Amino acid sequence: MKIRIRGIYATALTYMLSKNFEIVQQSPQIAERFMQEIIREPADITFKDGEDKGSLIVIGSADNFENYLKEIFPYSIVWKSPVKLYSLIETQNCKYQNYDVEPCIEKGIVIKPPTDGRKIILSPPKAVSKFAMVWRGEGKTFFSEHIIPEERKRLLNISIKYNKKGYNVKWRSNAQFEKNYLLEKDLENLIFKYENDDFSKQGCDFYLINLSLEDKLELDKIRSLVVPTINFHHMLKLSRSREVDIAESGKDNVTQILESLIKDYMEIEHIKINGRRIFLKPGKVIEKRISDNGYFLLLRREISGNGYYDGLGIRKEEGDYDIMEIDSSKWHEVHNYYDKNGKLKGKYINISTPPELLDGKIRYIDLEIDIIIKNEDKFVVDEEKLEENKKYLSYKMLERIKKEIEYVMTAY
Repeated sequence: MKIRIRGIYATALTYMLSKNFEIVQQSPQIAERFMQEIIREPADITFKDGEDKGSLIVIGSADNFENYLKEIFPYSIVWKSPVKLYSLIETQNCKYQNYDVEPCIEKGIVIKPPTDGRKIILSPPKAVSKFAMVWRGEGKTFFSEHIIPEERKRLLNISIKYNKKGYNVKWRSNAQFEKNYLLEKDLENLIFKYENDDFSKQGCDFYLINLSLEDKLELDKIRSLVVPTINFHHMLKLSRSREVDIAESGKDNVTQILESLIKDYMEIEHIKINGRRIFLKPGKVIEKRISDNGYFLLLRREISGNGYYDGLGIRKEEGDYDIMEIDSSKWHEVHNYYDKNGKLKGKYINISTPPELLDGKIRYIDLEIDIIIKNEDKFVVDEEKLEENKKYLSYKMLERIKKEIEYVMTAY
């Protein structure tokens, strides 16, 4: 099995994955760090950064690979798409398996799985392999942005004769590492499948791994075995890449970088297990304690709106506020709800991955189970939600959640 790795986690992942797989298409920097020759061969599986680099996307199929991912990222959310990337699906009333479909077409190939927990993005049918895509059109050739100019000329010479027959060809990045005669054979096969509507075996698995702070810290330790690495390296790379490089050359420290991320008001990004992102009302920083090894923040959030507090069953009233406790060493956040006179109305403790500190923002993954403290009574809520989402969690994660519940029930 050949693995291609791209992005800010490349050094740590290369160290981890090279024990079980062959790493190909290495960047010059990675090849130098590991004293390797660059292997110019097609990849079976790709690891790359997610949209904001706080997550990983893994594309490709292999036996038992989901369990392997849960093993190497035990405290993160490993979400496997219910539909394969580039598979063909048939829709009904603009929906597929309770997901919205865009655009609303009767059938198409999946070009973006429902990573937001809501919507699948489709394209009109195309025949797809690991090297190319083929469909009827204007007779043009397109290229992945990752294909270098010299290779584009070679690939165009292969596809142009099919363009003249009215087929569009899009070369995928793997194509630049394959021999001409095999690419020609692949295009012939794709055209046959396209003309015969044979898309049954098309598509590959797609995983979105929302990385927890816990697993990022472990990746920091692994990276440090190869090159100098500061604490919180992978977390800080999301917001302060240049400053991290300076700190790792010995000219700065972690505390200074962490301090620079804290603003007067902090946004709060609450990520659900299914990938959906919810932004809570921002909070004003009223206390902070920062060191190279972690951070603690108190945020004051003004409560607005009518209704009742979730789980507490207590009415929201004018002047209420929330003192939210953020601690990088804890697997939870505490919401302390007060009335306008400063009297505590109740506590809502959200079990989550340890909170990350980004530029003007707190981020954590909600683990669906919470603890309520009201009038000195304590009880666990939303256990059924955790049960519904267990398939995305490793055994170690489930055990860690149990441990945190036990801790919270005795500590507060």
